[in-house]
Formats: sequence, C-alpha cells, structure tokens
Amino acid sequence: MQIIIQFKKKGLMRFLSAIELSNTVIRTLNRCGLEMEFSEGFHPSPKVSFLDSTPTGMIDLAMYVAVKLKRGIEDPSELLFKLKTLSPKGIEPIKIFESDVNLNKTVNQYEYILLSNKEPVLSTPVSKHSGKSFVPVEIMKNLEVVLKRNIFMVKYTVDREKLFNPFLLDRVFLAIRKRALVNGEDVSKILEGTRI
Repeated sequence: MQIIIQFKKKGLMRFLSAIELSNTVIRTLNRCGLEMEFSEGFHPSPKVSFLDSTPTGMIDLAMYVAVKLKRGIEDPSELLFKLKTLSPKGIEPIKIFESDVNLNKTVNQYEYILLSNKEPVLSTPVSKHSGKSFVPVEIMKNLEVVLKRNIFMVKYTVDREKLFNPFLLDRVFLAIRKRALVNGEDVSKILEGTRI
C-alpha cells in the first residue's frame, strides 16, 4: 500500500539541501510509528520517494512524498495530526492521499512565483551550473510579470524536463514552487479522489 503526503517547505527549512530534507522527512515518518516497507540488501532503507527537489532557498508548496507501507492506515486524520505535531517548524504536512500513482511518472509541469526588486530580463541567455545556456522566456509558459509596491512578481509554469534554478535570474530574492501539475491541472485535485 502507498500513501502520498503533501508537505509545505517554508521558513528556514527552505535552506535545507535535498538530502537533508529527505533525512528530516524520513526521521519524522519514523517518529510517527509508520510501518514502512524497506528495500532489500545490505543497507535496507524505507521505500520513500520525493518529487523533484527544489534549489536550496526555495519555498516549496508542492512537496509530495510517496511512502510504501506494510499495511493500511486506520485513522488518516490521526496520522496527519501526528505528522503536524512531530514535524519540525517549516515542514508542514497538508494532506494525505491513498494512491498507487507514481508521481514521478505523472507530474509533467510546475508552477512558480518569483519575487525580484528589479524587472527581470527574461529574453537573454542564462547559463546553468552545468554550462548549458537557455533563454528563460522560451521555456516559461503562462508567463505573467506584475509590479506591486516596487516588487516584480513573475508567475509561470515550466515543463518538468526544462526545470532550471530561478535564482540564476538577476535579482530574484524569493522563489516559490506553488503547484505540481499534470497537463495543467493541479496534481492534488487528481489525487483528491483518492484522499483518505
């Protein structure tokens, strides 16, 4: 059996690396007393998978964690309460779904919001850490740039295979991954039919 837990990662927890975040979530699941399935071999580890990690410093409102369990959960609201109680500040469990959906094969887009104190230049090439260059406006879909109280807000979606670190853009001081999408629809709405 598999459950999918939606978390929000915010506050100081947004500065955890992907490995630190993974370890924190797994420790929290262990403290809840979940009977997780483990891999086989010399170093068994819990069968837990995460959607794409976010760059260090990014707020993540669409952090989904799939957990394989030995047996079903009797009271999901009690588990959610336990998770909320035992999770460190800044890692907030939101919903629990019972679903065998493989999110890593299903999710194909993400929605982001960026805040910048300067109008971002999105039409000139930007180099990734790998050395590859890209032009942001060419891969950003549903792009909106709004000026509110001297802060530029950039809202866009991007295909999963074209993800990039938004902090590579000049003067971005806050980045938020708002939603995980399946063909433009919020994945939580798709999982809603399987919510427990």
